[in-house]
Amino acid sequence: MEFGNLRKRVNQIKPEKVFLIIALVAGFAFTFIQPLFIEPDSSYHFDKSTYLTNTVVDRSAIGFPAEDYQSSPVPFSTVSSMMKEGTYFKNFFETKLPVISRDKVIDQRAVGQAWYQDIMHLVPGIGVKLGYVIYPSIGSMVLVARLFNLIFFIVSLYFIIKKLKAYQMVFTVISVTPVAIQFATSLSYDCFNYIAFAWLSATLINIAVDYKDANIITFRNFFQRIIGPVIMLYFSKSNSRLLFILVLIMLMALIRRKLNIQISKFQILAGSFFVLVLGASIYAVRYHDQIRVVINKFIYTLMEPYYSVLTTQVISGTSTSAIPAWFYPIQYTALVLLFLSYTKERVPRWFAWMGMVLNLVNLFGILFKFAVSPSYLDHVITGPQGRYFTAFLLILAPIFTLLAQKIKIRVSGLWLKKSIILISVIALGLNLGVTSLKFYHLHLPSDEYRSGIEHYIFK
Repeated sequence: MEFGNLRKRVNQIKPEKVFLIIALVAGFAFTFIQPLFIEPDSSYHFDKSTYLTNTVVDRSAIGFPAEDYQSSPVPFSTVSSMMKEGTYFKNFFETKLPVISRDKVIDQRAVGQAWYQDIMHLVPGIGVKLGYVIYPSIGSMVLVARLFNLIFFIVSLYFIIKKLKAYQMVFTVISVTPVAIQFATSLSYDCFNYIAFAWLSATLINIAVDYKDANIITFRNFFQRIIGPVIMLYFSKSNSRLLFILVLIMLMALIRRKLNIQISKFQILAGSFFVLVLGASIYAVRYHDQIRVVINKFIYTLMEPYYSVLTTQVISGTSTSAIPAWFYPIQYTALVLLFLSYTKERVPRWFAWMGMVLNLVNLFGILFKFAVSPSYLDHVITGPQGRYFTAFLLILAPIFTLLAQKIKIRVSGLWLKKSIILISVIALGLNLGVTSLKFYHLHLPSDEYRSGIEHYIFK
């Protein structure tokens, strides 16, 4: 009887509470155990946060000078060398550093941005300011900023998941992947970007559910619901603004229903084909002299066995050694099974297809951008990082519902829920374990390239 009651209580745990528990425990562990400056572009995010709040400190006193990523980047081995020499804690946590003029920041990415791009660093900026007040060391500044970002992340996602009308568990699981927890416990703008994308995605899903259920949606109600997340996403990363296409299509669907306009499947397919051909033609004309190079790069990239950008870096961690290689197929399998467990269509089919299309446009758009960049001349497309694609997974669930109706796989209930939660927790533990062993025990650099580009076959 007691076991039955326990099982019933576990089954009734709401997704937002599952998220809250895992995110709190893992978030605090990652905040305090992860080495400083582990996240990609970490020095830039620190410089930007301090520049924004006029709390720039003189880093040269501890052998960690300011950097300009383009001309004089800080070597990835700088922090790990401090750990190896036994000066890591003294330099970052004990040494008091004076505030200097923010004109001393030389990283042009931190200085030369428009005001609206500063918003993504506002939360960690407040954190570094308060951290310096508590104790004037880099360690204090970074840890407090991490906590501020984490609290912002947890509170925001808790209410986003709580208000969702469909796919709550999908949002929960993706939001507690090692990638999500890593950027939530960093000074990176990826935290802000993910929250903005999740908020607008959830809002559109809720509107789509109402649309499919034939609930009344007035234009006033529509704009009232999307105005907040649209504004937030506008101040976010450029590729995330692809989601505005779904906002436009949702509005067009409401207009079509309001005016009772009938559109056939043939017209939709013909229009989609026209847009695809038009887009391909524009790219072909603009980059006609690079078409062969781009095609070759795509072939090499998709054939590269060690290309982790599309595998481990998407959900397993921001570094190529995020988790052991034997585990990330398990992690992906659990996520796919979760997607396939949603067999009831909750949103219109056009919404599901657009979710997949936006994922593909984001994927190939980013790869193409770096393929034509003169800064990256390798055979394999270098530059993109897996976290650029993580948020887009949130709108991928509906297309799997259509797939689940075509294949016979029965995955649902308490067993699936417990298994996915367990795998998520193990992934977080393995990620933090690998990071800790790599840095604290082996004193190796914690960068996303060490076990990637150096070992590519198609260099």
